[in-house]
Amino acid sequence: GGEDGKVKLWNVDSGFGYVTFSPPHTAPVTGLAFASQKVLLSASLDGTIRAHDLVRYKQFRILTTPTPTQIHCLAVDSSGEMVVGGTHDGSSSNFDIFVWSLQTGKILDVLSGHTGPVAGLAFHPSGGILASASWDESVQLWDLYKRDSSNEKLAHTSPVVAL
Repeated sequence: GGEDGKVKLWNVDSGFGYVTFSPPHTAPVTGLAFASQKVLLSASLDGTIRAHDLVRYKQFRILTTPTPTQIHCLAVDSSGEMVVGGTHDGSSSNFDIFVWSLQTGKILDVLSGHTGPVAGLAFHPSGGILASASWDESVQLWDLYKRDSSNEKLAHTSPVVAL
């Protein structure tokens, strides 16, 4: 994923690029994640997460938020079905985490609680528990299968920039 918004694949043996997905993002790519051996996801500051088919080399889904916001990071659960994106845009007082179904493209939930940009996201390998890192000096743990979207906050003494 590049600053130019393009997502490219290279052959590791030859070092040559063999596909550039189209259309490209309209802003820099901020994250990549494999949903399966056949699906690559890309997040961008253009406010989208795009799903790319690694068999047909085509984009097949664009995940968006209700209002434009920059997406700084993404993660996908172990089933490859639940996709999350953390926001970086300071135009609102909340820095939300959006949860989508990759199959339907619909938003399943919006997690609010960070007061700074969300810098990293990671699922527990067994699924359901999401960790989010933020510039607000915290890591928050979310149980996505609970109905109340409650979370546990782990305080740090400086911005958390990676998980």
